[in-house]
Amino acid sequence: MDPSVYEAAKSGDVDFLRRIRDGELSIDLECQKTPKDNNILHVAVEFKQVEFFTNISLGSPMFWATNIKGDTPLHTAAKVGCLLVVEFLINHAKMLHIEGVDEENGPADGEAYKKLLRMTNLEKDTALHVAVRCGHYRVVMLLIEADPTLCCLTNSANESPLFIATSKGFQRIARYILCESPICPSFEGINGVIALHAAVTRRTKSTKGNFMHNFP
Repeated sequence: MDPSVYEAAKSGDVDFLRRIRDGELSIDLECQKTPKDNNILHVAVEFKQVEFFTNISLGSPMFWATNIKGDTPLHTAAKVGCLLVVEFLINHAKMLHIEGVDEENGPADGEAYKKLLRMTNLEKDTALHVAVRCGHYRVVMLLIEADPTLCCLTNSANESPLFIATSKGFQRIARYILCESPICPSFEGINGVIALHAAVTRRTKSTKGNFMHNFP
């Protein structure tokens, strides 16, 4: 990635994008990648540059592109807990159908936003798995509200979002997944250990509280 492109994404320099659109700079942004295959959106969201996202053309394949770990910009947004970018990406994907963007630029049907939310990285983690693992409660809420089915998906280690929340001790997130999701979430976990087992294990390692403090 050209240093000037990286700095623009890092700092959220939307004027840089305007200069490219106006032909003042001859740069193909879609070809700009870091050694880890991050594109400018991966970089921008890492530094929570929300405005940079809103100035990228609707339907750009960069919104769906993956890096060397298979992470989309949405995965990165979930990792850093950038609620505004997560919300933008969900709404952006919904707009693809409304605006009639073609398939070459990304999924363009009424379920486009669900396809984006359900994309997995090399570990088969969805953005929800990532958000739960990093303890970002509000991002978890937003993702589940957009697609409750995410609560039923497991990654390559057979971890469900509920299992991750419970094993990490994120009681508020576990409670939300269990009590607020409109569908029954998966309890699946590693080596046959389910979320309930993880809750019991955390309880036995603690000398404080009771079972209800360790599991909703």
